[in-house]
Amino acid sequence: MEAGAGGAVVSVSSDWSLSCLCPRSRQEDAAQTLAGGPPLHNTAYQLPRHGYCCRHGDHALKFCCPQLEFESLRRVNLSNVPTPARLREPQAALGRRGGASDCVAGVWVEPPELGVGGIRRPPEQEDYAKAEADASKAIEADGHDVKALFRRSQALQKLGRLDQAVYDLRRCMSLEPKNKAFQEALHDLGSSMQEKMKLMSCTDSKVEQMFQILLDPKETDTDKKQKAAQNLIVLAREEAGAEKIFQSDGVRLLLLMLDTGREDAMLAALRTLAGLCSGHRSRTMAILAELGAPRISAMLGAEHEQVSLAACNLLQVMFDALKEGLQRDFRGKEEALVLDPSKELKLLIAHLLEMLTREGASAHGRNNSLNLLIKVVPRKSLRDPNNSLTLWVIDQGLKKILEVGGTVCEAPGSLPATENSRMSAAVLLSKLYGDLKCDAERETFHRLCEDYFRSWFEGHGLAGKLRAIQTVSCLLQGPSEAGNQVLELEGIMESVLALCASVREVDQLVAVEALIHAADKAKRASFITANGVTLLKNIYKCSGRDSIRIRALVGLCKLGSAGGTDFSMKQFAEGSTLKLAKQCRKWLCNEVVDAGTRRWAVEGLAYLTFDADVKEEFVEDKAAVQAMFQLAKSEDRSVLFAVASTLVNCTNSYDHEEPDPQMLELAKYAKQHVPEQHPKDEPGCVRWRVHKLLAAGVVSALTCMVKSENPALTNSCRELISRVFLAVVEEAADRGSVVAQGGGKTLIPLSLEGTEVGQAKAAQALAKITITSNPEMAFPGERIYEVVRPLVSLLHLHRTGLENFEGLMALTNLAGISERLRQKILKEKAVPMIEGYMFEEHELLRLAATECMCNMAMSTEVQELFLAEGSDRLKLLVLYSGEDDEKLRRAASGTLAMLTSLLPPICRKITLAGLLRLPAGWDTLLALRRGTECGILTDHWLEILQALLLSPNEELQHRGAVIVLNMMAGREIAAKLMESEMLEILSVLAKEERDKPRVAQAAKECLARAVACGLIKPNVNGEHGQLGHGGLEPVSEPRLVEALHGMPMGDVAAGGWHSVSVSEGGDLYAWGWNESGQLALPCKALAEKRPPAAASVSQHEEPGAGEAELKLVSPKAPPGAEAGDFISIQAFPALLDLPEGSEVSKVSCGSRHTAAVTRTGELYTWGWGKYGQLGHTDTASSDQPRQVGYFPANGLSVEDVVCGPWNTYICAVEK
Repeated sequence: MEAGAGGAVVSVSSDWSLSCLCPRSRQEDAAQTLAGGPPLHNTAYQLPRHGYCCRHGDHALKFCCPQLEFESLRRVNLSNVPTPARLREPQAALGRRGGASDCVAGVWVEPPELGVGGIRRPPEQEDYAKAEADASKAIEADGHDVKALFRRSQALQKLGRLDQAVYDLRRCMSLEPKNKAFQEALHDLGSSMQEKMKLMSCTDSKVEQMFQILLDPKETDTDKKQKAAQNLIVLAREEAGAEKIFQSDGVRLLLLMLDTGREDAMLAALRTLAGLCSGHRSRTMAILAELGAPRISAMLGAEHEQVSLAACNLLQVMFDALKEGLQRDFRGKEEALVLDPSKELKLLIAHLLEMLTREGASAHGRNNSLNLLIKVVPRKSLRDPNNSLTLWVIDQGLKKILEVGGTVCEAPGSLPATENSRMSAAVLLSKLYGDLKCDAERETFHRLCEDYFRSWFEGHGLAGKLRAIQTVSCLLQGPSEAGNQVLELEGIMESVLALCASVREVDQLVAVEALIHAADKAKRASFITANGVTLLKNIYKCSGRDSIRIRALVGLCKLGSAGGTDFSMKQFAEGSTLKLAKQCRKWLCNEVVDAGTRRWAVEGLAYLTFDADVKEEFVEDKAAVQAMFQLAKSEDRSVLFAVASTLVNCTNSYDHEEPDPQMLELAKYAKQHVPEQHPKDEPGCVRWRVHKLLAAGVVSALTCMVKSENPALTNSCRELISRVFLAVVEEAADRGSVVAQGGGKTLIPLSLEGTEVGQAKAAQALAKITITSNPEMAFPGERIYEVVRPLVSLLHLHRTGLENFEGLMALTNLAGISERLRQKILKEKAVPMIEGYMFEEHELLRLAATECMCNMAMSTEVQELFLAEGSDRLKLLVLYSGEDDEKLRRAASGTLAMLTSLLPPICRKITLAGLLRLPAGWDTLLALRRGTECGILTDHWLEILQALLLSPNEELQHRGAVIVLNMMAGREIAAKLMESEMLEILSVLAKEERDKPRVAQAAKECLARAVACGLIKPNVNGEHGQLGHGGLEPVSEPRLVEALHGMPMGDVAAGGWHSVSVSEGGDLYAWGWNESGQLALPCKALAEKRPPAAASVSQHEEPGAGEAELKLVSPKAPPGAEAGDFISIQAFPALLDLPEGSEVSKVSCGSRHTAAVTRTGELYTWGWGKYGQLGHTDTASSDQPRQVGYFPANGLSVEDVVCGPWNTYICAVEK
C-alpha cells in the first residue's frame, strides 16, 4: 500500500479490476483488445478531488465517473475517506495474481469471489473461480504453459472478463501460432465482444430515449409515455438493466420525474426505483441517501392511492435489501466499507411511525405504513434472539400506534382512518407483543398501555373516555392480555355500560363494540349478561342506525354462545340462538346494507355456529352462504377471521378430545358438570355439512382469502383456513374437486407460514391430496417441488402418528416420480427420519417407511447408504422380507430386488451373517417378533429367499425370483444357492408358464445362469433315472418299463425327479433320484447329517412305532452295507418293503418326498421334510418309511393321499 500526497491508496488486484471499470473505459479496453493490444484500464485507478477514474496515467485533475458510480463499481463507501491525490496499484502486489486484498484508507477489504465453474461442464460460478485460480498458479510456475493459459481464458470468458480472456488467447497464439483451436476460440471471442458492445450501446441509447420521453413536458402521446415507463420498469427488474440505469445517471433523472408531480411519471419513477433497489444493498443505500426518507414518507401519505401503494412497495423493497442483504452483485463477503444499514432501517421506521399521527396523511397511506411495520419490525423467527428493533419501536412508537387504534372516526378532529386502520393497528400490537421474550418486557408493554389509557380516560371528559374505550377495543382485538389487564381497572366496565345507555350514537357505537370484545372471559361475560343484555336489546330495537343495531345484535350473539359447543349449556331460552342467527343471516343477505355492516353479521354467525342447530340452518341457506363467500372475496379483508371461524365451526375442524370413559363416570359420581355433544355434531352430520359447503364453492372462497396481502390475514386466521381445508379433503372423493378449484396451490403457502398448528394442518391436507391424486396433476410444474418441505415436516417426532403415516405415504408417491424429486427429499434431510420410522412398533408406520425407502432407493445417494460399513439397513430389509405382514414383505423385497439389480456388491453383503444392531428399545421388539432372545441374525437369508419363492402371492414370488437372479451374477453366491433347495424350487417355478409367466421367466433365467456357470447341467428328461429304463438318456416316445413287464400295476406317481408305482398285489416300487431319501434307499446326505447317537442304534433295540426295521452299523452306511453303498440314482425300479409287510393301496409323490397309504388305512412318508410335509411333527428328512402317528392316535383311517411339491393332502375317515 502506498500513500499519495495527503491521501489514501487503494491496491487493486488485477484479477477482478475489469469488472470495476466504468462503461467508457470498458469500451476503450474492448476496442484496444480487438486491435491486438493489451487492456488499458486494468491496473490503476485515479481518485481526484471531485471525481473518480479507472484509467492509467497522470490525470490528477480529470475523472470519468461520479462518486455514486464509482462506489457501485467498487462496492465501497468513500464518504469518510480523505480525498487522495493518487490511487494506484503498487507494483509489489502485481506479482501475486489474485493474492492481494484490497485496502482503502487503511481498512482491508476482501476481494469479491468471482464464481466460476469447471472448464468443460460449468455447473456453478464458484467452480469457474477455482479453475481460473488453479490456472493462474500454473502460469506463475511456468509462464509458457499453453494449456494453463487456454484453461484460464475459458474460465475468464465464463466470468464475463472477455478482454482478459482475449489477452490470454493471444499469448497462446504467440506460443503456438498454428493451433487451429486457439484460432477458432479467438475468432468466436472477438465476435462475442462485438455483439456485447453493440448491445451495450443499444441499451444505453434506449435508456436515454425512455428518459427523454418521460421527462419531456411537450410530449402529449400518452401511449408512447406508457410504453416508455413500462420498458423502464421492466429493464430495472433485470440486474444488468438496473445496473445500466444506475450507471447512466438514472437516479437523478428518476428524481426529476418525481418532481414533475404527474401521477403517471411518479408511478413509473417509484416502480423503477423499486427495481433498482431490489436485492442490492449498495444501490439501495445510495438511492436512499439521494432521495431521502422524508420524501419517501411524504409520497407514502399521498392522497393518490396508487402513488401511495407504489411508495409502499419501494419501501418494502428497501427494507428487504437492507435487512435481508441478498446482494445479488456480491459474490463473496460484503466489503468492510459498506455501512451498517441499521441506522437507515431505524430512520425509515421512525418516519413510518411519525406518519401514523401526521396531519394531512391519507387514510390509505396510514394503512400502508402500518402494513410495512407489521412486515418489517417483528422477528421472522422466534429462534432469532435479537428483538431489539421491536423494543425500539415499542419505546418510540407504541403511543402513536395506540393513537391510531383508539381513533374514533366520527369524533371531531380525529385522524383519517378506516376500519382496516384499527384492525392493522391491532395486528401490529399483537405482533409486537408476541415478539417479546420475557415477563419484564411484557410488563413494560402493559405499563405503557395502561399509562396511555389513563391519560385519556382521566381528565379529558367524555371525549377522552370514548377514545380510551376505543383503545381498549383495539387491544382486545390484538394483544388480548394487555387489553384484559386494562379492563380490570376500576370503573371501566361501568363506563362502558353507561355509554351504551347514552343517547349519542357515537357513544353507543364505541361502547357496544367494546362489550363485544370484552365478553371473551367467562367472568366478564356473566357480568355483561346480568347487566347489559337489556341494554343491548333496547339498542337493537330502538336505534335508527344500522351500524349500531348490528353491533348490538353481535353482542347478544356472543353472549348467547358463551356455552361453546357444550349442548347442555344454554345461556338464553330455547330457540333464542336460532332467532339471533336468523337475524344475522337476514343482515348478511341484505345487499342494500354496506359491506362493513354485513361483516358484523358474519361476526355474529361466527359465535352462534357453536350451536349445531345454527350450523344446520346456515348451510341450508344457500343465499346466506353465498353472501358470506362474496364478502370473503371482497376488498374488505377485516371479515376474514369471522368467515374462517364460521367455517371452522360448521366443519367441526376445531380441536376436541374424546373424554376418557372412566373420567366421565368419575365426574358423574362426583356430580361435576359433564359437557355433552350435540346430536347434530355426529360424524355423519359433519360430512353432510362439508358436502354442502363444497357444493357452494367454499374452496374458491378460501383460495381468495389466502391470496389477500393484508394484515387481517393473521397467523391465527391462516390456521383456521388450514383447519377448514383439512376438513374438506377428509374424504378421498372430494379431493379432486378441491384441487380443481385451486386448493392444492393455496395449501402450499399455508403449510410454510403461520402458526405451527396451522402449518401442520395444511401439510396434512397436502399429504392427503398427494396420496390419492396424481401429484403431477395436483401440483403442476415447479409447484410439485414446493410440496416436499411441508410433507417432510410431518415426519418430526412431535407430530401425531396419523400425520407421520400420511407424510410417509405422500413422500412415497413423490419419490416414485422423478430423480429430481428424490433429490429434493434428500436435500430436506428426510432419509434419516424415514429410516427411523422403519423401526417403529406400529405396523402401518413401519410399512409406510419401508415403502418410501423402496422408492428412495432409486437414488444413487440412498443406494450408497446400504453399502456403508457397519450399516444394518440391508439386514433390516432382509428380515422384513421374511415378516408375516405381506405388504411389508412386498415393500422390503421390492427394495432388495432394486438394490441387488443396481448394486452388485449388495448381493454379497446379503449373505454375510451378523447381529443386527438396533436402536435402544427396539432389539427386544424385533427379537421377539423373530423368535430370538438377544437379537436377529441374518444367516437365515437363504430361508427368507426360499420363503419368498414359495409364497402364494405371485408378486412376492416374482420379487424373490428377481433377487435370486441378481445374486446369481457371481459364481460363489450362485453355487451356494444351487447347493440348497433353491434349485428344486426354481425348477418347479420354471414350469408355471401358464399361471405365472413373470415368475416362470425369472426362474428360467436363474437356471440358465446356473448352467452358464457350470453349476448344473441342462435340464434333460431322464437324467436322474426317473424313467426306470436303466439309463439316464432322454426318451422322446412312450416306452415300456421292462423291469415291471407282466406285473399288473394298481397305481403310479411321479415326483420332481423320481417315480413310484404300486402293483395290484400291494408291492411298492421306486426309481429315480434319491437326493433326499425319497426312494427310501440309503442316502449319503442324510447319513452325514445324523448325529452319532442316532446312528449307533443297538441291533437288539426294538424299532419305534411305524419305523422301518433298518439297523445302522455306522453313521455313513445302512445295515449290512459299507460306506460306499449309498444310492444317489436308482435307474431301475427297486422293490421297497414297508414295516410289518404292509400292502400299499395308494401312492403319491411330491417334489422330493413320497407318501403311501396301506390297505389297512395307515400312512407312511419319507424323503424331504424341510417344510413339515412328512407329517412327523418336525422338519427332518428321512430315507426310511415312517408311519404318520397322528391318524391312529386320533382314531382315523387314511383312504387317499395327494402330494404337492412341498406339502401333503390326506383324506381320512373315522375307524
